[in-house]
Amino acid sequence: MDVGGIGQNNSIEYLVQQYMLYESGPKNDLLDKQDDLYQRKSVLSDLDSKLSALQSKSERLADPITDYFASRSSSVSDEEILTATASATASLGNHTITIDRLAISDTRVSQQYTDTDTSFSGFLTDQTFSIEVAHPLDADEFNRQAISITVPASDLALDNDDALLQIADAINSAMYTAVTNETIGSEEQVRASVVTEESGKTRLVLRSESSGYTNRMEFTDSADSLLASLGVTAAVASTGTAGGYITDVGTSATTSMLNSKFNIDGLDFYRDSNNVTDALTGVTLKLLDTSAATQTITVVADTESVKEEVNGFLDSYNEAMTYLRDTTQIDPNTYERGLLSDDITYKAIVYDLRGYAMTQVSGVSNADYSQLFSIGIESDSLGQLSIADEDKFRTALETNSNYVADLFNSSDGMATKLNGYLENYVKTGGSIDQSKNNIEDQLSSLTDRISLMDDILYRREDQLRQQFTSLQEMMYKLQSQQSFMGSFFG
Repeated sequence: MDVGGIGQNNSIEYLVQQYMLYESGPKNDLLDKQDDLYQRKSVLSDLDSKLSALQSKSERLADPITDYFASRSSSVSDEEILTATASATASLGNHTITIDRLAISDTRVSQQYTDTDTSFSGFLTDQTFSIEVAHPLDADEFNRQAISITVPASDLALDNDDALLQIADAINSAMYTAVTNETIGSEEQVRASVVTEESGKTRLVLRSESSGYTNRMEFTDSADSLLASLGVTAAVASTGTAGGYITDVGTSATTSMLNSKFNIDGLDFYRDSNNVTDALTGVTLKLLDTSAATQTITVVADTESVKEEVNGFLDSYNEAMTYLRDTTQIDPNTYERGLLSDDITYKAIVYDLRGYAMTQVSGVSNADYSQLFSIGIESDSLGQLSIADEDKFRTALETNSNYVADLFNSSDGMATKLNGYLENYVKTGGSIDQSKNNIEDQLSSLTDRISLMDDILYRREDQLRQQFTSLQEMMYKLQSQQSFMGSFFG
């Protein structure tokens, strides 16, 4: 018997490690279970993300307020004359338009003054006047607000150039205060400036921030008629050096040259702005130039926009289906089982989603369009959906957008049913949350067991090390005795 073999060929640490590999088997089994649970939890998190994305798309298409299937696009014959933007409420068709004039802001000017004269020195007291501006309210869309302005007599005693600057500053300060105090909106104020038409000659200019008759200026003069003296309230057009209006204000929306005037399909329209939202339902017009020549506005179904919406939904559906198939089924080529293949809760989703895609919808307005394939959406062998027949899809949409919408957002439409179905899985406290919480409980239990196993193995390792050390010492003693006996009998 070779008693020296242990000490010569195997260290204590080597022996301890070999024994511990065997002893660690149960712990390694727990670690494998722990790793499997972490992977399952990760898969559930990814599944939650994909199903949530699909639910979000479903909720969007099932929205009872916004009809994403009635999207419209518009075009005009000459974009240098006007532009048009159509919303879902716009009616399909063509419209003709001619533009007689564009809306402009009310502008008043004073008479022309020589800078160095003192034309206002006769005003010996402070002058207070008001400028009335439009300030619509919910209860009164025609409401107007008077802004009071005071010009000190000392400012009026200055030469004309400085006096006009002081008057302009008083007006601008009063308007700024009114905006700051929310008495009026910033778009409702009047701005004052002083212009020099030629050397030594100046005028006061008042201009409404917004265009149109509604936003015209009206005045209440001071006791000593400062505004009348300036000429800004003159009811005539400014000519030569005289004051007055730049554009005829008129007495109504139809007579005021401040308003835009245009003709659509034979009817005359007058508006305060060149951005018109209420002439054609669902169409916003932006008037850019006048045109005696007839322009054309065309509103059509925006098939590309609707197609993009539907494809976004189908992409989310396909991504969820692919992930579910990979994680809940057995790979037919490698026979590898998905991490959720033993969980009937998630295996069922694949069949349910396919069912929603193939089921006939009863809440449709046209029985000829009661299944997805009737608008060109088909499924391949793996259950992936796509718009396989774009002509079918476009024809249904252009004929009546409801034919497409009903398949998704009616009471039993695909998007409506998916939205409610998926909510049970992805909501807080839903099926996925419950599964993840269950995994957390198992992980917590495993962590405790692994920690306990670590303590046991630590003690076992120390015990083995002591035993092998004792054994080694015994081997050394035997070797020493063997050597002694050999030399004695030798």
